[in-house]
Amino acid sequence: MVGISKHEVRLLFIVVLIIAIFGSSCGQYVTNSITTPTNPNDLTYLTSLDGSQLAAFDNSKLPVTSIEDLHVKNYGPKVIDVTNYHLTVDGLVGTPLILTYGEILGYPTVTQVVLMVCPTFFADNAEWTGVLVSTLLTEAVVAPKAKEVTFYGMDGYHRTLTLTEAQSEGVFLAYMVDGQVLPNEHGFPVRLVVKGVFGDRWVKWVTHVKIS
Repeated sequence: MVGISKHEVRLLFIVVLIIAIFGSSCGQYVTNSITTPTNPNDLTYLTSLDGSQLAAFDNSKLPVTSIEDLHVKNYGPKVIDVTNYHLTVDGLVGTPLILTYGEILGYPTVTQVVLMVCPTFFADNAEWTGVLVSTLLTEAVVAPKAKEVTFYGMDGYHRTLTLTEAQSEGVFLAYMVDGQVLPNEHGFPVRLVVKGVFGDRWVKWVTHVKIS
């Protein structure tokens, strides 16, 4: 039997050690690229998702965030008189709309559990109820040359979606969350919900939808 020198023993030990360290860590990286926390209600780990990951993410197995646990970054207007509230839908349309809060509630409803992510800050997975933006656009009769839809909040904040994005089933104006009337800090009377995009596009306290 051929003997093994001390130098060869050291080399063999180093090789085995490298395989143990890098092999296990690479395996862990592949299987646990998103590490689930001990507390299933803690969705903070999802704040590292990038745009493409969020768009493709399946939130159906996540717990629903209770209304008490929803996060807030901007509290907005302190007092909102819903009796004087109107939602205007205009721009490149054949039939501009001016809707009261009650009229908005009268449209066919949609309810979806949608994941909202504010990168590096928080993630909420709540159940939202409202009216599809596509329903309003259909009633307003959007002009063929229209390309974009801009949503304006009463705080001056606004964001724009392409017409195609705005007409998708995951885009709606919500007036309820987790079965309750939308709280003021979350956008009452209505806020924009956009499935698969970051929360900065979820305009709150929407008063104006302009098609251009």
